[in-house]
Amino acid sequence: MTRIVEMEKQDSGVGWLLSSDCPSIRYRALRDLREREENDPEVVESRRRISSWPPIQGVLREQHADGYWGEPEDVYWPKWKATVWPLILLAEMGVPGDIPGVKRGCEYFLRVMDDQDRSWPPNFPEDDPARKWDGYRSVWEPCVTGNMARTLTVFGLGEDRRVREMYEWLVRTQLPDGGWNCEPGPWQKEVFHSSFMSTVEPLWAFSELPSQKWPKGGKEAVERACEFMLIHRLYKSDKTGKVIQEEWTKLHFPLFYFYDILHGLRVLTRLGYGKDGRTEDPVELLLSKRLKDGIWPMEDSFLRTPKRNLVKDSPTGEWSVGKGDEITDVPGIYSSLGRVGEPNPWITLNALRVLNGRD
Repeated sequence: MTRIVEMEKQDSGVGWLLSSDCPSIRYRALRDLREREENDPEVVESRRRISSWPPIQGVLREQHADGYWGEPEDVYWPKWKATVWPLILLAEMGVPGDIPGVKRGCEYFLRVMDDQDRSWPPNFPEDDPARKWDGYRSVWEPCVTGNMARTLTVFGLGEDRRVREMYEWLVRTQLPDGGWNCEPGPWQKEVFHSSFMSTVEPLWAFSELPSQKWPKGGKEAVERACEFMLIHRLYKSDKTGKVIQEEWTKLHFPLFYFYDILHGLRVLTRLGYGKDGRTEDPVELLLSKRLKDGIWPMEDSFLRTPKRNLVKDSPTGEWSVGKGDEITDVPGIYSSLGRVGEPNPWITLNALRVLNGRD
């Protein structure tokens, strides 16, 4: 009986997603939850409509003719305007990688990335005025490299030699405890510990690339990183069993480079660890948040979490670090993705992806 009730709840959630007026949600629900083929007429129609959905059209209109968003000299700053952020979101929303704007944006990012120093930990001279912002602008660090390797792979560029180098770089920069950490430091010292935020993004990238295409050492790197996540039950101290950060127990969308239990579950489930017993705890927590109609709410947002941003003064062209509670300029599309405290289709979609992957 319990199994029947559970399936009824899941079916109710899927039905709610399929009734959405957002073509991205409908497309992903058909593909990931109903397991329809890409050539299914309903799938084809839903995907065709994604790029013309008004909020996505708004993002594409903000792109400059050369392919970048924000400012030409920086693909990462300012948050959430610069090139990487709309690309990450467009990939998450299922925008096809072959539309002109996406192709230009990906190529712009890849050219910038290809010209940068790959050093990790970073090695940028702080006393050289000409390289004052190099450390800020480098996209060779685990969070961004993982996030963008995943994004570019979703857009069909997984075979590009520059994207393949990103995966190789991730394997090479993994820490001894199995994860990654974006904070620079002398990594050979045992006092340094991998970060959940920095580890989930490389794993997310590997989850999108077929395992037979992983670089040398990729299989071992993924296994070590998943074990790092699992020994912590995805959100707890492996020493005390206490919750590491309460924020991780809440449900968010989008994630940007942040972390919560649903993001961790989604990535590990896609990598084949959905039935590992150590995921039971976060799954039970996820189920406890489900509403009576089989859907999940957005419990919090990371949109205003950054308190520091690298911004450009338009009149002078000078860059500086700005600080404050509202230092990020939030693009209009984010208001269309849901409000805190309300049922959310993106969180419901991701929760159902997790449950589907455990069956």
